[in-house]
Amino acid sequence: MTEVELRVEALSLSGLSAVPPEYVRPEEERTDLGDAVELAARAASEDAVRIPIVDISAFDEGGTDDGRRACVEAVRAAAEEWGVMHIAGHGIPEDVIDRLRAAGEAFFALPIAEKEKYANDPAAGRLQGYGSKLAANASGQREWEDYLFHLVHPDHLADHSLWPAHPPEYVPVTRDFGGRVRSLASKLLAILSLGLGLPEETLEQRLRGQEHGEGDDDLLLQLKINYYPRCPQPDLAVGVEAHTDVSALSFILHNGVPGLQVHHGGHWVTARSEPGTIVVHVGDALEILANGRYTSVLHRGLVNREAVRVSWVVFCEPPPESVLLQPVPELLANGAEKPLFAPRTFKQHVQRKVFKKQRDQQDNDVAAT
Repeated sequence: MTEVELRVEALSLSGLSAVPPEYVRPEEERTDLGDAVELAARAASEDAVRIPIVDISAFDEGGTDDGRRACVEAVRAAAEEWGVMHIAGHGIPEDVIDRLRAAGEAFFALPIAEKEKYANDPAAGRLQGYGSKLAANASGQREWEDYLFHLVHPDHLADHSLWPAHPPEYVPVTRDFGGRVRSLASKLLAILSLGLGLPEETLEQRLRGQEHGEGDDDLLLQLKINYYPRCPQPDLAVGVEAHTDVSALSFILHNGVPGLQVHHGGHWVTARSEPGTIVVHVGDALEILANGRYTSVLHRGLVNREAVRVSWVVFCEPPPESVLLQPVPELLANGAEKPLFAPRTFKQHVQRKVFKKQRDQQDNDVAAT
């Protein structure tokens, strides 16, 4: 089977009426799957519970003390109770976001053979580039998506040979967006630090290993553009299976087609389209620093029959080996809290999750025999 035949886009375009068996989810997972567009419409008509919308513009310079306190409280509550929020007042101009979307969609509009020039090779350890998720997950099943993945910040560490040459605007608009998200990450980490009752520089310093005024490592921003083709049986497949992000924060844009669901209160909640906002997830690294006060949100991506969904996710991560992730000591002072997480580097944390997925898959394989 060629690489092109492995792409989900090629399957979708082939006109098949049923998803291949390797994409069918386990039976126990299929009870609450469905067409993402239909589920979003139903949720809107029923006025179902919705992910919080938080405006952080009051935290900008010139904001009032009351406005800043209200902003901190709103972000804290969303991070604790949901682990996810729609951020308004983020300061990234709409035309920058429009150009980013247009460049990403233009890349995925290229023939598959053209996109293959940027193909990755996870088996050889080359994770960056154009690819498809081929069963490297706990269920052993494939996910209904293709993607483009690469480092976007700091720019001097990025391998620009993996950035598409077509469309020609991809490089400048993506580089610009990456720098703006880096600034937004600093602002949110400051707000989240204050929400824990800590000085506003605390979380970023901990993520960069600068708590003692040492080190100059920056946060790493990884961009993943997810491409979810039309699916003939969205009640059997998923775009991305349920998981939490390993990052500190994840920033999400999309093309207006629904698909994101987050787990809250024992139920799956379908994210609505909230114009002018960016979805922000709390990830594992931040949950560890906050000793569980902030929640790394369980989420998944659904698919639909009628429309292609594209999402842009920026994962904000600490350096892989130079920073020790552990609960901030001030949160444990006087024995008020016990540490919920053992110290680990970011790389060690990722390896633990990968090992757990592999072990879970082995257990599933044994159970099936």
